[in-house]
Amino acid sequence: MRQLRSRLRSLLVGMLATGAANGYDIDQHAWRDRLLILAAPELQHPTLALQRQTVAARAAAIEDRRLRVFVLAGDTGRLDGSPLSADDVAFLRRAFAIEPDDTALLLVGLDGQIKRRDTLDTPLGELFIEVDAMPMRRAEIRAKRAAGEPVTDP
Repeated sequence: MRQLRSRLRSLLVGMLATGAANGYDIDQHAWRDRLLILAAPELQHPTLALQRQTVAARAAAIEDRRLRVFVLAGDTGRLDGSPLSADDVAFLRRAFAIEPDDTALLLVGLDGQIKRRDTLDTPLGELFIEVDAMPMRRAEIRAKRAAGEPVTDP
């Protein structure tokens, strides 16, 4: 988390110096949400389209794991289906070192650290298994089961 915050602080200082302080507030997700970032050069990229379909089909598993889904396609973006501004997209690309022509999948933990950077075609089930093995997620699972709440399978 320190590393990401330091990196973000450096970016913000640089942006303030140039008068471009607009950028997405990543800190709003700290210790609340895990982030799933899907990036491609364009929205019509075939692998991105398939991954977006998988995300839609696995909505319950995504919600159960407290994942917020960012889609970055060129200079456009969405967070859980809602549009992001071009400034927000540019900021997120810089913050997570995602070039406009990259195709990538990133998993960011509750602590704000990148837990996995992989190819865009990475199976979501594989990602869910990784999330489920994280200590904080394991505690969430125990608490849900103790409360009689359902836990989705990977």
